[in-house]
Formats: sequence, C-alpha cells, structure tokens
Amino acid sequence: MKILVIGGTRYFGIHMVNKLLEQGHEVTIATRGKTPDSYGDKVERITIQRTNEESMREALQESILM
Repeated sequence: MKILVIGGTRYFGIHMVNKLLEQGHEVTIATRGKTPDSYGDKVERITIQRTNEESMREALQESILM
C-alpha cells in the first residue's frame, strides 16, 4: 500500500514510519525538510509547509502526477 505521512521525522512519526516500512508499505513523508531522517532511500520525500495552503496544493499535486 502507498502511504503518505505528514511529518514522520520526530516523536511518534519515526516509529510509525519504521513500522510501515517493516510491513512492506511504500511510504512518502511530507515534511518541511528541516529535520534530517535516517530512512535513506526507503522513503520518498515531499517538502511542504503545512500551514501554507498553496505549498500543500503544489506539493501534493506534483506527487499525484508522479
């Protein structure tokens, strides 16, 4: 299953993403891109500003077209 996680680089998001990867899901994390993560090439990444509607729209539209 393809799953989009908003965040995923801090707190419980790290555990959730790791569990999803263990279960074999294709995970994309949508973050501001400021916090490094240790997922390597196991996840796709989208850079967003979740409080900015236009940023969300652009990022999600681009990812849908991929």
